[in-house]
Amino acid sequence: MKIINEKGKLFGLINIIDLFTIILVIGVIVGAVYKFKGDDISIGNDKVKTMEYVVRLIPNYEDYYKQFEIGDKIVEDKRALDATITNIEIKDYYSVVANEKGTVTKQKHPFFKEAFITIKATVTDKDPIFKLGKQEIRVGCSNFVTTKLCKLSGFIYEVLE
Repeated sequence: MKIINEKGKLFGLINIIDLFTIILVIGVIVGAVYKFKGDDISIGNDKVKTMEYVVRLIPNYEDYYKQFEIGDKIVEDKRALDATITNIEIKDYYSVVANEKGTVTKQKHPFFKEAFITIKATVTDKDPIFKLGKQEIRVGCSNFVTTKLCKLSGFIYEVLE
């Protein structure tokens, strides 16, 4: 028995052009699912865990921070994640300033404040990292705090677990 017969059929069962067409369609479907689902496609047994973490937002005007409210849901890619803001702490921001004599002092910034946002979330435990949506949850990692009304960036300051 030939692999490809005189009619162009593979093992006498299916036409090679039909086989390539089926493989192409399956590839397009898998690509579309991956594109729209992204990192949420889980292969294997990802564990989930509830944890709290604190994000220190980059210093900015206080009015920006007032867009956040306790109870706001965290969103990503036009969908709400299983994460909620549980605490908001706005503090004065201090910057380091050198005077004309070269003395370095710490002074309160006249306009900027800094905010510490506590978030309680159900994260996936994909060894060796925790993830909320597409973002890693580790101290020092950059993090976007995105709600329906506001999106500000910062760094994860503390993981409370």
